[in-house]
Amino acid sequence: MVAKVNKADPWIQAKDEQPEMMRDLNRTAARITLNGKRHYTTPLPTGPAPSVTTIISETASEANKRKLEMWSKANPGVKEAAAERGTAIHYGMEQYLKGNKNPEIPEDYTDFWSGMPPILDQFQEVLWAESPVLDKFKFTIGADDVARVWGCDGEGRAWAGAPDIIGVANNKLTLADLKTSVKPYSRKWPKDLDKGSPEWRDLLGGNMKFKKTCKQLAAYDIAIQQTLGMKVQQAAILVSTPMRTQIFKISRRFLDILHEDWYKIVAEYYEQIENGNGYDPDLI
Repeated sequence: MVAKVNKADPWIQAKDEQPEMMRDLNRTAARITLNGKRHYTTPLPTGPAPSVTTIISETASEANKRKLEMWSKANPGVKEAAAERGTAIHYGMEQYLKGNKNPEIPEDYTDFWSGMPPILDQFQEVLWAESPVLDKFKFTIGADDVARVWGCDGEGRAWAGAPDIIGVANNKLTLADLKTSVKPYSRKWPKDLDKGSPEWRDLLGGNMKFKKTCKQLAAYDIAIQQTLGMKVQQAAILVSTPMRTQIFKISRRFLDILHEDWYKIVAEYYEQIENGNGYDPDLI
């Protein structure tokens, strides 16, 4: 029996009807670029907010930034190919969850897609798949058909982003983020393997990606509460690989713990800007 969302449940209640300022704001694009960095327009007093991924990438350690730059130079085209693959699988996910059970997936990515339908079928009801399914949340969509949620900390330092999935799984309101990867993710640090071995490197990379995605989920969780007026009961990371599709469940308790880590990252990002190590959108 498929469980249905009770629209009267407290965790499904959206905020008041779309205000006039959102109608005006949504006459323009939701996703914009400032100084080469992704931002989203918001109704917050601070205006456009940096994306979650922008904040995470800009606050990475200088060592990690250099490693990523060196890797990109040594592997030309790989980053772009991964982005293209991710776009294709995300499109398939959105189509599938919105009713098209046979989305058109390029042949090159069928290995990445094959394990996705059984995972997506676990969602008993879908509220959001790249963009809102429920009419009451459509105030989040801009003129470019991009949806976003936004949040800020106690100091008014803002961020914004576009969640992948909000739906009901196992009778719990769930926030899920979809990733594609050539190699699996890992929840555990590879402490039991020989440091520097291929297995160690694979698990280390998978663990770093897992931790990065947890940061994104914390940011989206807070923004969903502030924008949509609802609180998810759990989160999940869905990882599409050519070998298998992984599911990592994140408890509500762990999400709450992750909030503090996210607030620290946001503070660091804005401190960089204040100290002249970032950029000032007002100068664009």
